[in-house]
Amino acid sequence: MTPAAFAERIADDIASPFLVAELSGNHGGDLDRALALIDAAAESGADAVKLQTYRPELITVEAREERFQIKEGLWAGRYLHDLYQEAMTPWEWHPALAERAAERGLALFSSPFDETAVDFLEKSIDPPLHKIASPELNHIPLLSKVAQTGKPVAASVGASTEREIGAAVDVLRAEGCPLVLLLQCVSQYPADPKDFNLAAIPAMAEQFEVVTGLSDHSPGHLVAVAATALGVRMIEKHLVIDRGDGSIDAGFSMEPDEFRDLANAVGLSHAALGTPSPGIEADTPARRFRRSVLVARPIARGEAFSVENLRVARPGDGLDPARWEEVLGKTATADFAVGHPLAEGDWS
Repeated sequence: MTPAAFAERIADDIASPFLVAELSGNHGGDLDRALALIDAAAESGADAVKLQTYRPELITVEAREERFQIKEGLWAGRYLHDLYQEAMTPWEWHPALAERAAERGLALFSSPFDETAVDFLEKSIDPPLHKIASPELNHIPLLSKVAQTGKPVAASVGASTEREIGAAVDVLRAEGCPLVLLLQCVSQYPADPKDFNLAAIPAMAEQFEVVTGLSDHSPGHLVAVAATALGVRMIEKHLVIDRGDGSIDAGFSMEPDEFRDLANAVGLSHAALGTPSPGIEADTPARRFRRSVLVARPIARGEAFSVENLRVARPGDGLDPARWEEVLGKTATADFAVGHPLAEGDWS
């Protein structure tokens, strides 16, 4: 997929939201498992696979002070450098993962965490877009670097204030980004659905004039379905082969059958949205059993129409009931049997 093809797909409102399977560290340091995850993503209805591209020493420093220790959640007690060391995707895997994704008809892109990662991704896999993780939205040098590739950028907003979001969008646009997608996100692992503030999605789209999406770490697909109804065009969910396999992000990841349920639910939700036009088409089958003006008692030619020989009844293939008063007292132009749908020309 090219950047232009991605932008076209995102803009296609007829298509359901673009579904991204996040591999993160769920490969467990095993290339074969990473490849199996790509296969599972393809079989589960994903449109793309996302990686994370970083080196631990470029995200943090190897320190053992309390400030570098995670206090709560799945990784409570872990030091940042140790966690990132375990979860990182080896850079030498990227070409093989991109090749497998292409074979399975999937786009593949990544979240770079520093400028060297952007250069590497551009040279090694030439992704159709770049993703900015929530904690990186204030990393202005990184934002400038990804924008200068001239490719779309999706950015999660789970760790940023309104002012910071606006500043990031300004940087991306000023540096040449052609399409900005802001992903509503709660940076908790797992995230509580009640914390998502989904009402901000349409407001964010209008205020920053961007396309919106969802980066979802909550259980199940309820939040994704609700976000679909609010117009998101991309949904990102973590994928794991088996939540019991000890993968680092397994606690907030979907297994393949769950991802398939997500894909189906999002697709149905999007289809249910329809168009913004109220009402239905005049020839819709459901209109057959609306009311219309029908003959309720045999009427002879020359007889006057009355409340005794006409009725507003089903089916709806006769005269519109709005014309009821108009036809009362008119004279029949022919003999009409019970059930005849009154029509133009039946009276004089």
